[in-house]
Amino acid sequence: MIATAFGRISLLLERALPSVYQQSGVRPEHICVFIIDDNERNGQPYSQAFFPIKEGVADLRHSLQVPENHFQTHVIANRRTQGNSGTGAWNTGIYAAGEQDPGGYIGILDDDDAYLPFHLSRCVEVCQRNPNALAVFHSLRWIHEDHRTWDFPLTHDVLTPAAFFRGNPGVQGSNMFFRTDAMLAIGGFDERYPNTTDRELMIRFLWYVQELQTEAPDQNLIEVIKETGVLHYNHSQARVNGRNERKHKGLDMFYRAYRPFFSEEDYRYSLERAKAYFDYTPV
Repeated sequence: MIATAFGRISLLLERALPSVYQQSGVRPEHICVFIIDDNERNGQPYSQAFFPIKEGVADLRHSLQVPENHFQTHVIANRRTQGNSGTGAWNTGIYAAGEQDPGGYIGILDDDDAYLPFHLSRCVEVCQRNPNALAVFHSLRWIHEDHRTWDFPLTHDVLTPAAFFRGNPGVQGSNMFFRTDAMLAIGGFDERYPNTTDRELMIRFLWYVQELQTEAPDQNLIEVIKETGVLHYNHSQARVNGRNERKHKGLDMFYRAYRPFFSEEDYRYSLERAKAYFDYTPV
């Protein structure tokens, strides 16, 4: 699933989507791509970007010589919430995937990020070895505008609700790979939030995992791939959650909903982090 907004057709077609079509070690006839157009519709059925996206996808497939039955690609409009950090667009894709194959898996990719060529094959291999896995998280590499890079390795021990109360230990949309039925079970993203959406989703997902593990404690329901598999581009261009006033609103909502579940230490740490990164002070 790739949600695209802000007219970033060039990034979608030059970075994100080619990185999907160029995946190696997978059966491309088994992979379906949903591109969710989250550009403003202004009361119309489709945004002005919708048909240029479709045309651009067709041209890209032709230039890369992607066979018709490989990586079948559907461009769909976000018919749910708009303007809240892509949550409606992601949920549009999640429910579309659920209708097509509820027993499958969902890989998420931002339109300005990229998969390394082995990302999907490694996730699939992990799920084949462990069919109980509800999610696979592949470590990120951050790439800054000045070309500095920062590897963000993940480990199992940081994938806890407490870690996401404190901040985000390294799960950011593009390195999410979920079993579709797990996403449907938790209702996908909370479309009320203007941001802080990855943290909020992960807390609910991890609670869901904890509940399942009370019934089957020996099952490993989350897998982590420590090697870097996804490139996250940290830039100053327009973002769906880029303004501090929107970030403050999302953090207000987040703390109101989840403050009862924080330890005092985690709450203090989280507020210090929010102040340092977003100049946030709770109301």
